Amino acid sequence: MAAGDERAGRPSAPRPHDLRQPPTVLERVIVRAGRGDQESFDAIYRTYQPHLLRHLRLTCGDRADDVSAATWASVATSIKNFEGDGHDFRKWLFTIARRRLVDDLRRSARDPIVVADPEHLDRSVDFSSPLESVEWIEGALSTLPVRQAEVVSLRIVGGLSVADVAELLGISPENVRVLSHRGLTALRASFVESSQRFSARTEEISKRL
Repeated sequence: MAAGDERAGRPSAPRPHDLRQPPTVLERVIVRAGRGDQESFDAIYRTYQPHLLRHLRLTCGDRADDVSAATWASVATSIKNFEGDGHDFRKWLFTIARRRLVDDLRRSARDPIVVADPEHLDRSVDFSSPLESVEWIEGALSTLPVRQAEVVSLRIVGGLSVADVAELLGISPENVRVLSHRGLTALRASFVESSQRFSARTEEISKRL
């Protein structure tokens, strides 16, 4: 689908309660943005851009800013055709982003990547509530297979439902559930290992005091 012809309707899938969803933009704000109101469009951008950029940094690394810009250019061109509420918009936005990512990967003949930062995991762990820390999850996702990381990111960072992710990636809902389960299981194991290393470091430091 061309950038100027991105369309979306209302999905019938249930909306999940994810760990960190972007706030919902009211339908009337989306309508005003579709009519050309710049302040409303800016409000939508401020709401969803941080979550979109987090996801893109996991899937395309240093190309994230360019893919994000191309995504919002498509949104600006096509939002007049959009119908739906904030959740529908989030699904539409991430669908467009994946199309722009595929376009970018085709041009550069590269495969999707997950950005690994060896130091990131230890720096950003929230040991009080590990799987509620998006920063920790972003670091831990770099250790997962690409498809698992993409599914978990879309579910947690993007706040999309199983049905939304299945439709976006062209796989079955059951496959999404399996990939999510495997990815989250790996994240939990990674947290246990990280917390053990943290405890060992803090104990060592305490002995030196």
